[in-house]
Amino acid sequence: MADLTVKRFRARPPSASERVLGLTIAGGLLRAAVANGKGHILSHAAEPLDNLDAFGVFHRLRHLATTALAAAGLTTADVKAAGIAFGGPVDPVRGVTIFSPRSPGFEDFPLAALMEEQLGVPTVLENDARAAAFGEAVFGAARGCQTVIYVHLGTGVGGGIIVDGRLVYGASSTAGEIGHIVVTAGGPLCSCGKPGHLEAYASEPAVRARIWEALALDPADPGQELVRRPFRVHELFDYVAVSPAIRNVIADTIQMLALAIASLIATLNPEAVIIGGPLAEGGSAFLEPLHARVRQFTYPASLRRVRIALAELGPDAPVIGAVALALARV
Repeated sequence: MADLTVKRFRARPPSASERVLGLTIAGGLLRAAVANGKGHILSHAAEPLDNLDAFGVFHRLRHLATTALAAAGLTTADVKAAGIAFGGPVDPVRGVTIFSPRSPGFEDFPLAALMEEQLGVPTVLENDARAAAFGEAVFGAARGCQTVIYVHLGTGVGGGIIVDGRLVYGASSTAGEIGHIVVTAGGPLCSCGKPGHLEAYASEPAVRARIWEALALDPADPGQELVRRPFRVHELFDYVAVSPAIRNVIADTIQMLALAIASLIATLNPEAVIIGGPLAEGGSAFLEPLHARVRQFTYPASLRRVRIALAELGPDAPVIGAVALALARV
């Protein structure tokens, strides 16, 4: 059995003099960033993922790391460690990816070992949502908190759980799959094929699909103006007051999310619940009704010390989280 202590990361006091590489393979993008020990990005380089297999992705990411280092006037000899945030399931103990939903060849792929061999520095591998959770706990909206739930509302619904300053993995390293919490019996099918999961209501594709379905039933709804052009999902909140179709879908989405968060709060009693991703860019128009619904559904004693807040690191969360994990590991 794997030594689970390898998985346990704890934040330590940062040093601005340290240099760390953060690498991400997620959201259709490859990215490399050089950061200091306080999580400040000094340089970065990025490219689209394109149609590459696992080895193609690895070599492209290695090239981006070199590019980012050169932009900061550094070489690999100046780097203390590297962290990789991967958009898919991973085994962080062995440093291997389990599979990728976007690229072939990532089944049991030794990404951390290959990158460590190329860079010559200790390299840690983590799922991108868990990396983002750790980044928010160390450098973002949950700084100073020891028990944190992070929820990411993006292409899917992911997340990470931190208890007593350490990431929680579970028996098969799937703890934090918040998108697969059941929020209703029946309901639409999730991407995993099961009905009633949160991801089928609160992921960006699900929200967009339900908006289109609702507007198709009412050609006179003012929300038609929005969907006639490309739009970002947070713009939906600008139409809540005038579009019944959009208002109903957003209200239902927030209710399902609140049900999941209420269950997590009752189970884990966190200090902070941090929400990130495109939908959370709705700001107070998103957060205030979510607060109200969470208060409605949650066991009152569990709410006494919990803070629900929007993520601070934005799209940098996975790469900064990879940096934080690399610092905590070495």
